[in-house]
Amino acid sequence: MKFEEEIGDLFVTESEVTVKLHPSCKTKKKPIAWFADGEVQDHRRAVRDIQGLVEGLRGKTRIVRGLTVTTDRGAHFDLDGSGLGDAVEKAGFSILN
Repeated sequence: MKFEEEIGDLFVTESEVTVKLHPSCKTKKKPIAWFADGEVQDHRRAVRDIQGLVEGLRGKTRIVRGLTVTTDRGAHFDLDGSGLGDAVEKAGFSILN
């Protein structure tokens, strides 16, 4: 079986998380309650949601190793200080930005 590698974009707001895979352009959104005041409030749920969204999109012949992570708080947002970077890494993905 031949595997194709994809890169994902993860966009987080206080009310939803969105994953878009490239080059397939598959997109999926999910409402969340674990990101508030610029911090991850529930790491376990964040990890589970991120894993579930990516796994639901990738399919059997695609591999996703890295995610570009952004939020609605802008380009200078501290991913590590918020706990979002840690949640992405615990979900099994590297951060590409």
